[in-house]
Amino acid sequence: MKAISRMFIVLFISVVCICNAQSSGDSVKPVPVPSRVDTNVRVIASSSVTNTIQKVQQYEQASHGTFSGFRIQVHFGSDRTGANTAKTDFMTKYPGYSSYLTYQQPYFKVCIGDFRSKLEAVSTLNKIKKDYPGAFVVRDKINPPPLH
Repeated sequence: MKAISRMFIVLFISVVCICNAQSSGDSVKPVPVPSRVDTNVRVIASSSVTNTIQKVQQYEQASHGTFSGFRIQVHFGSDRTGANTAKTDFMTKYPGYSSYLTYQQPYFKVCIGDFRSKLEAVSTLNKIKKDYPGAFVVRDKINPPPLH
């Protein structure tokens, strides 16, 4: 019986010690969060990547923000008045598209739209084909369309 009572006392003391250890103030404390968090992104790149980015920026400045794309040519002729009439006519029928009058000696051309892909240009061409049956898609330098 003495062995059982000694075991009971040891068990009781162990339980008390374990409970005391868990409730002591030396437990893990939360790390304070700074009031201002740094949201800046730092890019670490090799010199070849930096050089390529600089070359792209120089090219964009030299090309005045234009890049290769497609337009639809709706008029071609040597008469400036006819070209202006064609441009005005198109702008009244289709106000959502930009139009451009260019001169390449000795002809005036009226082109419309700034399309990134030929698929976009052909889709628009199919919409205007009834009013402009002679229109066709041409590759040209375009202004970047607004991003929505």
